[in-house]
Amino acid sequence: MLSEAPLSTNHRLAMRLLLMALFLTLALSGCGGGTPAPESVLPPPLRSPLSPTVTPTPTPPSELEPMVVTLELWLPEELNPYADEPGARALLQQLDQFSETYPDVQVDVVVKKAHGRGGLLDFMQAAKEAAPSVLPDVVVLDAADLEETAKQNLIQPLDDLLSSGRLSDRFSFAVEMAEAGDEDATMGFVIGADMQHLAYRTGVLESPPVSWTQIISPPISFIFPAGGRDRQVNDATLIQYLSAGGRLTDPDGNPTLDEDALVSVLDFYSDCISTAAISPTYATPAISPTVVLNLKDADQAWERFKNGEGDIAIVRAGRYWLEADETMGAAPIPTRDGRPLSIARGWVVAMVTDNPARQALATLLLNWLVAPEHNGPWTQAAGYLPASRGALRMWDISNADRATLQSVMGAAIPAPPPKVMTTVGKPMQDAVEAVLRGRATPEEAAAAAIKALGR
Repeated sequence: MLSEAPLSTNHRLAMRLLLMALFLTLALSGCGGGTPAPESVLPPPLRSPLSPTVTPTPTPPSELEPMVVTLELWLPEELNPYADEPGARALLQQLDQFSETYPDVQVDVVVKKAHGRGGLLDFMQAAKEAAPSVLPDVVVLDAADLEETAKQNLIQPLDDLLSSGRLSDRFSFAVEMAEAGDEDATMGFVIGADMQHLAYRTGVLESPPVSWTQIISPPISFIFPAGGRDRQVNDATLIQYLSAGGRLTDPDGNPTLDEDALVSVLDFYSDCISTAAISPTYATPAISPTVVLNLKDADQAWERFKNGEGDIAIVRAGRYWLEADETMGAAPIPTRDGRPLSIARGWVVAMVTDNPARQALATLLLNWLVAPEHNGPWTQAAGYLPASRGALRMWDISNADRATLQSVMGAAIPAPPPKVMTTVGKPMQDAVEAVLRGRATPEEAAAAAIKALGR
C-alpha cells in the first residue's frame, strides 16, 4: 500500500481557500438572470461513491464549516474499480488514498460502456446538448475516441495544466496518442496502453529472432493471428506492413496501400508456409496456415502458445505480463530489417470541466492518476503498459525485462484511425488469406488488394 504524508497546516489552509473561491465562483455564476438550464432528458447515471455517506454532526457557529467538493470521474467498464480483479482493487485503493490525502475533495465514480449507444462518448455528446450539468469533471476514454471528443469541444487542453516534466517523460507513442485537433494540443494523457510483441521459449531459442530471415531458415514454429477481426487485417500483419515501409494514407490523408511493401510481407508469409525442404535437417515450414488463419486476435495466439504450441508467437502485452512463466521470454516482433515496431492502443484520461476553479481541483485528481508512483503499480496489476518512463521504472520486473519493454514501447506508434482501417483493412486481409490458402501468389494478391481499394 502506498503511504502518503499528511497535509501540512498551510496546505490545508490553501485547499480551504481554493474551495471557498470555488463555492463563491459557483454562487456568483448562478446569480445572473440568464435562462435556466433545461432539465435533463437523460436517465440519471448510477453512481458509486468511493466513501460511505456520513451523517454530519452539528457544529458550533463559531467554527468554520468544512466545505467538500465532489469531483465526478467517468470510467469505462474495462476500468471499473469495483470489479473483483487485482487491477480494479489497485485503482480503488488509489482513489481512496486520493480522498484521504485531500479530504475536502471527494471523488464520485460513474462507470459506463466504453463504446456504442449509451457509451462514454455517446452520453457526453447527448449531455452537452440536453443537460450539460451532468457532464463529469474528468473522463477516461478509448484513445481512438479522443480526436472526435476534442473536435466537439467536450474536453479541455492539458498543456497548461500538467507540468512540462510530466509531459516530457512520456514515450513517443503516448505523446501522439494524446494529441488532437489542428494544432495537436495535448487533449489527454495515456494512463494505460496495450500493444503486441513477441513471446518465445527460452529453453528452445538462445535468443529471439529479430528478422524474417531468422524465422525462415532454419524454420522456427511461428504462431500469430492471421484470421483477422471483423474482416480487417490484424495488427500482427499491419506491423509487418508498416515496418516494410508501407503507407496507409497518401499526402492528402486518403487511404492507400503500398503495393511493394504488401508484396514483401506476403512473400514472407509464402516462404513461411513453403513445404520445400530448407535443408536435409529442416523440412517443416514455420507457419501452419490452418492454425494461424483460425486465430482471430493476439489473445487466441497467446492461449495456443501458453498451452505449448509454437516456439515463438505474437501476443498481446496485457496477457503476457500477467500470465507468462519462467519458460518464456519477451522480445520485439521480428521485422524485415530487424527494426522493432509495434502498434499502441489504450485509454486516455481527459479534463471535461471548463470551470477554472473546478479545473484546479480536477487537476489534482488527474495528476494523481498519472503520477509514476500510482500509474506504475496500477498498470502492472491491471495488465496495461504505462505511458511514461518513470511509471515503467515502478514495475517490479528484472532489468532485462524492463529493457525489452523500453525497446518495444520506444518503437511503438499509435493505431491508425478507425476510418482508415475500415477502408484498407479488408483488402489487406483478403490478400493475406489468398496467399496463406494458396489461392494466389503474393504479387497477384497484392495487385487485387490495390484494385479493390481503388473501387
